Amino acid sequence: MKAKQRHRITQRVTLVGAAVNCLLAALQISCGLLGKSQALLADGLHTLSDLSTDFIVLYAAKRAAKEADEDHPYGHGRIETLASLLLGGILAAVGIGIAVRGLDSIVNPQLDNPEAITIAFAFVAIVAKEGLYRYTLRAARAVHSNLLESNAWHHRSDALSSIVVVIGISAQVLGVPHMDALAAIIVGAMIILMGFRLCRKALYELIDTGLDFTLVDAVHAAMQADASVVSIHNLRTRSMGGQGYIDAHLVVDSDLTVSEAHYIAHKIEARVKKQFPKIIDVQIHIDPLDDAIKDSVLATLPERDVIEADLRQAWEEIPEASRVDRIKLHYLDKLLEIDLILPVSMCGPAQEIGIGKLRASAASLDYVGKVNIFYAD
Repeated sequence: MKAKQRHRITQRVTLVGAAVNCLLAALQISCGLLGKSQALLADGLHTLSDLSTDFIVLYAAKRAAKEADEDHPYGHGRIETLASLLLGGILAAVGIGIAVRGLDSIVNPQLDNPEAITIAFAFVAIVAKEGLYRYTLRAARAVHSNLLESNAWHHRSDALSSIVVVIGISAQVLGVPHMDALAAIIVGAMIILMGFRLCRKALYELIDTGLDFTLVDAVHAAMQADASVVSIHNLRTRSMGGQGYIDAHLVVDSDLTVSEAHYIAHKIEARVKKQFPKIIDVQIHIDPLDDAIKDSVLATLPERDVIEADLRQAWEEIPEASRVDRIKLHYLDKLLEIDLILPVSMCGPAQEIGIGKLRASAASLDYVGKVNIFYAD
């Protein structure tokens, strides 16, 4: 999914959440004041404070949707990760606040009982917040956004805090002491745990922790299923803003042309992105041989400039050398394979001796294993 599309969905979901929070906060605060419920009033102020997190989400989503530029060649997805870390911290702070308020209620019990009608308004808050949680979480999973998921869990924490309000008001109405405070402490601990999990997930992204093993295995199998792929190694993954990035080295037949190998890489990249929507970037490195032998190849086989100089020296006494159009080099394990491309006009009995000398002289180099002759217009 493209960044702009993700931003539109994130913006729409967050604006819906902000609108609901505004209406709900007004209802809770007004009913809390009229119904003499400090718990409902505090929950209303808590809901009002949620607007700040909605603005954080909107800002982060807008910045994260920006295209890659010279200063940020990999895009701006880390902004979502940082915002998720911030929201996780806010969530943990909210949980601590609820737990502290519960402890304070035990130490300093309230003498005034709230009106029973306030319980109904507390239930409205629970339904609204749970609805926002499910709506936001569904969108978060659709666009693979950790930022939206963090905000969804924030809505769930608000629903839990509203449950505390219901329990607290009901307990006071029925005359059961300290039940509301105990429920507040338990729910506060649950919210702290949610915040901790969100922070941990964001921190894992910041240190480029790999994607889930099950997903990585499935991606590996999808790549290996291509008949052109001999083997796969150096498969590395990471996450940014809830979306996956993959690098992989694919070993293919060493006789393939560069363009065909490039085509295979593009084909596999498109397949992975289509099969796994969470993966938005696939970088494939094509290897004609396993990288395990690259050190020996670099140590024993020279580069093109040296090879061409050696060939010119070996062909000094061979007139046909001036007719060689192109030289193709195949770096294979311990020895080099060379393709000599000659004009079609040299394909005849009169040229056989000279071409044989070209082949033999090239093959006499100690790093050359095989010399092939081809003719082209």
